[in-house]
Amino acid sequence: MNFFSHNPLNRFSELRPDAEYIQALWRQQEARVLVVHETLSLLQELGPGTKAAKLYGREAELLATQAEVLVYLGSEDGVPHFAIGLEGMQEQLPGMLGAGYSLADLRASAPELPEPDAALLAYARGMVHWNLRHRFCPNCGSPTRSTHAGHVRECTNTACNGHHFPRTDTAVIVLISEGDACLLGRQAIWPKGMYATIAGFLEPGETLEQAVAREAKEETGVELETITYHSSQPWPFPSSIMVGFSATASNRIIYRETDELEDARWFSRSELACGLQDGSLRLPTAISISYRLIRDWFNADPAYKLEEVLR
Repeated sequence: MNFFSHNPLNRFSELRPDAEYIQALWRQQEARVLVVHETLSLLQELGPGTKAAKLYGREAELLATQAEVLVYLGSEDGVPHFAIGLEGMQEQLPGMLGAGYSLADLRASAPELPEPDAALLAYARGMVHWNLRHRFCPNCGSPTRSTHAGHVRECTNTACNGHHFPRTDTAVIVLISEGDACLLGRQAIWPKGMYATIAGFLEPGETLEQAVAREAKEETGVELETITYHSSQPWPFPSSIMVGFSATASNRIIYRETDELEDARWFSRSELACGLQDGSLRLPTAISISYRLIRDWFNADPAYKLEEVLR
């Protein structure tokens, strides 16, 4: 599985409408609480490593009174897990909890976290983000209220009575190859030397495969011959699902019609290896599906292994 995919919880979606039952879960002594402050996640230093801060319910009672959002995430081995969302408390929060806690950007800190912890924090961040940004009805503009344990926003205007549900933005991402080379591009805002796979958002009325072909054509001018599903990844920055593909191109002619990419190039495996070893080339973070797509293509030749090149 890709990073952020190792969520250990049973979500028990059928229990969410029962507000009294959810309150009873919150009151359980073993209930655990994850904290999200705007875009930052609460972490805890434990021994030699960093983990998600999973507060007991009684530890989070004061924070819960300040929370803008409270979401039941699910349970693991009978232990209910909740997320609370806070705003405007970044300076006070670590002091309220004592030593050993810190707020951190999940994208930056995820590589240091156990995979289940990272997945839990991604889930919590996504739910808090959605709730904080849907406090008003998109139909009529009236305030909304949280229901179904934080998984539905209901319009308070009885004439509207809109019900709104969490949305995930679908993006496609593709490793394009032709012969012994793969096609990578870079955006101007990326760190020097960084190249990654081609990606973009699904548009209305498109299939996933059509989006892959369109993005490749728009960003590089390359025509695709075959498109094959690879895997997918939750990407909570802020609320996407990355759907990964491998594709083959009909030729290596690059023609960029837009300025979305600063550069696009074909790289052989030997060129990738040399660039990574001499520092002139950088790849996306190892937690990303982009990295995995590149790694899997690179390692398909038994003469090469990306992990050894990056040592």
